[in-house]
Amino acid sequence: MNAGVLRLLWEGAYICPVRHPLEYEILADPSEQEEVGAWLLHANLRLARLGEEGAFYMAPDVIGAADVTRIKGELAKFRDTYGPAVLLLDFIRQSDVGTRLLVPGEYIILYELEKAVSQSSVLETQLKSLIGVISNAAQRNSNHENLRRLLEHLLRDGYVVVANKDTGAYQVTGKIDQLYAVLQFLDENKVVPDQEVDDLDEGAQQEIPIRPEPGEDDA
Repeated sequence: MNAGVLRLLWEGAYICPVRHPLEYEILADPSEQEEVGAWLLHANLRLARLGEEGAFYMAPDVIGAADVTRIKGELAKFRDTYGPAVLLLDFIRQSDVGTRLLVPGEYIILYELEKAVSQSSVLETQLKSLIGVISNAAQRNSNHENLRRLLEHLLRDGYVVVANKDTGAYQVTGKIDQLYAVLQFLDENKVVPDQEVDDLDEGAQQEIPIRPEPGEDDA
């Protein structure tokens, strides 16, 4: 049983082949999954996964009252908890830089984003409207700088990693599937108004992932 895998799980990470390739490969082994699952069970936890081939993460073995209360609180604060990521990822999707739906492993190139914005007044206006959402963005900054800070914002939130710093290439991580799962859950249960759940929810999973408190997600 790999100590690095256990540490990441305990910290609340989503272990995917983009952000944690070595640990993901280790966990892909059924025998390792069994050992890790048995170890977590001692703490009333379990090894969970986003879909059949998605990221691994730690979840409660039995959903208790405290877990239900916490997740309800997170969903009630949708705009603060998930809203910024939804807005920023949807902006990237609309730029036609990649496929219509961002998926784990897809590349986002800064200069391609900048080119798309420079060729579209609609996108440029939309970028300016996101200034208050993007960490450290400012109206005085160039489009290039605000787009860089947009990607850095998603990097800090764990939705992308730096694939090539010199070329400004970022890669989408498996954590995005967790966001899709939340969006689908909200849409199906009408927890938030329909307009808050945009086209990103088309890639959501069937169940909303619920994780325990031990650590903060860094994936």
